[in-house]
Amino acid sequence: MRIRCPSNEEAAAKERWRRVLEEDRTRLLLHHPFTASLALQLDVIPVVDSRLRSAATDGRRIFAHIGFLAALSPDARLFVLAHEVWHCVAGHFVRRFDRDPHAWNLAADHEVNALLQRDGLAMPGDAVYFGWLDGESAEAVYDWLHGTDAPPTAGMVQFDDHAPGGAAFGRPASGDAPMSADAAQVQDPDFTPQAGGEALKRDWQERLATAVNRSKGRGNLPERLECLVDSLLRPSLPWRTLLQRFVQRTYGGARSWHPPSRRHIYRKLWLPGMRGQLLRVMVAIDTSGSTSEVLPRFMSEVRGLVGEFDRIEITLVECDAEISRVRTLSATDDVDGPEFMSILGGGGTDLRPPFELAAKDPPACLVYLTDGFGPIPESPPGFPVLWVMPDDESDPPPWGEIAIIAA
Repeated sequence: MRIRCPSNEEAAAKERWRRVLEEDRTRLLLHHPFTASLALQLDVIPVVDSRLRSAATDGRRIFAHIGFLAALSPDARLFVLAHEVWHCVAGHFVRRFDRDPHAWNLAADHEVNALLQRDGLAMPGDAVYFGWLDGESAEAVYDWLHGTDAPPTAGMVQFDDHAPGGAAFGRPASGDAPMSADAAQVQDPDFTPQAGGEALKRDWQERLATAVNRSKGRGNLPERLECLVDSLLRPSLPWRTLLQRFVQRTYGGARSWHPPSRRHIYRKLWLPGMRGQLLRVMVAIDTSGSTSEVLPRFMSEVRGLVGEFDRIEITLVECDAEISRVRTLSATDDVDGPEFMSILGGGGTDLRPPFELAAKDPPACLVYLTDGFGPIPESPPGFPVLWVMPDDESDPPPWGEIAIIAA
C-alpha cells in the first residue's frame, strides 16, 4: 500500500478550514460561553487522513477531516465541536474500561447529545439519541443497549470516531470513494492522537472546576448544566450503585447479566450474577472522633453492601489512629443485630494502616468510608480504591474514585 502526505491543494484547504473552525469557536463563545470556555482548552486541527473519516478527540485536541466538515451545515459543525468538548469533560475516554466498544460509543454519544440538546444546540436529526433515556448516564444507557437484542439504532449517525487512528464509526468524508487496493493511503502528519488516562481525566476535572467558578461569577453557567457539572465534579449517585459498577469493571468478564442474581428478581432489579467467583472486598471504616456522627450511616451502608451480592467476602477493618478490629463478613452473616453495629475507635486519625494490611493479601478493591481528614498513602496501591464520603464538606483524596453517600 502506498502512503502519501496531503497534497499542496489539500494543505491549502486545511488552512482555510482552520480559519473556519476558529470562527466556529468564536460563534460558540457568543451563544454558549460555558462550553466555549472549555473548547478553548483544545487545539482544533483540520486534517486529511485516511485513518479518520469524521472527527475525533484524544482529550487534548480535536481532529476533523476536511471532507467531513464540508458535508456539515454551520449549525451542525457547531454541534460537532461542542460534542467533542463534552466527551472530554465527561471523561468518556477513560470510563469505558472493558465494556463493548460499539455499545459504549453509542451510550457516550447519547449522553453528550442529550446534554447539548438541553443546552439549546440544534441537534442533527440523525444523531444518536434515545429520547426515553434523556438524562441517563452513559453507563445506564450502555446497560440498556447491552441487554437489548436489537436496539433501535437504524438511521442514527455517530459524528466522531471514538478510536482515532483505528476503526472509524462516523460518516465517510464527503466525496471520498471506497479505496481500491492500489490507492494511496493519506497520512497527515498533523493527525497524532495520543492515549488518555486518569491523569488526563483529573486535568479535565480541574479545568471544569475552574470554568464553573468563573462562569458562576459571571452568571453564565446555564441552570440546565448545573446538575450535570455537579455530578461530574462530585458524583451524587447512591454509592452502592457506584460500587456495583466499580466491581463490574474490576472483574471484567467474570460478571455477567445472565443469569441474573436471584436475590433481587422480586424487586425487579436484574443485577449481574457471579459465576462461581467469590468477590473479595476490603471495607475500611474511619472510626476516629471526627466521624462519630456519621458512623451509623457508614455501618448502614456496609449492611447494605453485604446484601448486594450473592457471593461476597468482606474484610471489615475498623481504624482510627490504628486498626482496632478486623472482621470477616459474608452474605449469610447476620448484619441486623446490635453486635454488628457496635464499633471500636473514637481516637485520632490515620488512614494508612488498612492499606498496609491490604497489601499483604490484595482484595478485588478497597472501599474506605471516611470524611477524608487524615494522612493517606502518598501514591495509590496496586488495587482499585473507592472512597465513600458523607457530604460535600469532606476532604477528597487526590487519587482513587469518590462517591458521596446520598442523603
